Amino acid sequence: MTTHHALFGPMLRQHRVARRLSQEVMAQHAEVSTRHLSCLETGRASPSREMVLVLGSALDLPLRDRNTLLAAAGYAPVYSASPLDGAALKPVRRAIDHLLAAHEPFGAVVVDRDWNVLRMNAGAQRLLAWALEGLSPPPEALRNLVAATLLPGALRERIVNFAEVAATIADRAQRSLAVEADPARRAMFLEWIARAADGTRPGAAPSSGPFVPLHLRRGTGELRLFTTLTTLGTPIDVTAQEVHIESYFPADDATDQRLRALARQGSPEGTSVSARGLPSVK
Repeated sequence: MTTHHALFGPMLRQHRVARRLSQEVMAQHAEVSTRHLSCLETGRASPSREMVLVLGSALDLPLRDRNTLLAAAGYAPVYSASPLDGAALKPVRRAIDHLLAAHEPFGAVVVDRDWNVLRMNAGAQRLLAWALEGLSPPPEALRNLVAATLLPGALRERIVNFAEVAATIADRAQRSLAVEADPARRAMFLEWIARAADGTRPGAAPSSGPFVPLHLRRGTGELRLFTTLTTLGTPIDVTAQEVHIESYFPADDATDQRLRALARQGSPEGTSVSARGLPSVK
């Protein structure tokens, strides 16, 4: 395949600068000379397929971006991007199903790299049904966790510490924005940052504690939660690397008891979140 120097060199430099690496440091990570790295960035040298992979690893790029870097150099992608429901990722689905089921009666949601909801367990359905009862959230809020948190008419109306949660989302988006080369995703992160700032107090800071609390209130009922993220170790598939599980844990005994009571009661008829468009675990 023909090497596209005009695409590869600037893209390599953009990734390096985004990660605030000098050519000297980057060259050390990739175990190449600074001069050769400079020639690669300016197009005076042509990278081999192996060199592109070495540079992607040195930059700690996500697998999707490593494939893009390969394509820019004129090579075919190395890492597959199998659909989550495809045969290749059946072991991954099995592991996900196990984790979702094991987390009952508490909520757990499977999301992709853009926080789009892929599936959830019954605990998450009950939690969202409880929090969204009486509201009319926009459709996008039922498909994306960030939208569900930031958009008016959705969870935002129930989050007591919204300024703190929004600041945490904005901080996460800002850090992702700093190393993101895709214009569409950069625009998405900028939108998240703007929405997070809307309606919050100036200078709101992310949580400084051991976890980000999520304090929900509906009428006289309250839930205090914290979340953890679970990712797959050493994946070699783009989809497998990007999927992760957000798990919700009770932050106090009262919330633990309320969530267990919701599990015994089941979701109130007519308020099932999965019936309103969100996927549940099979």
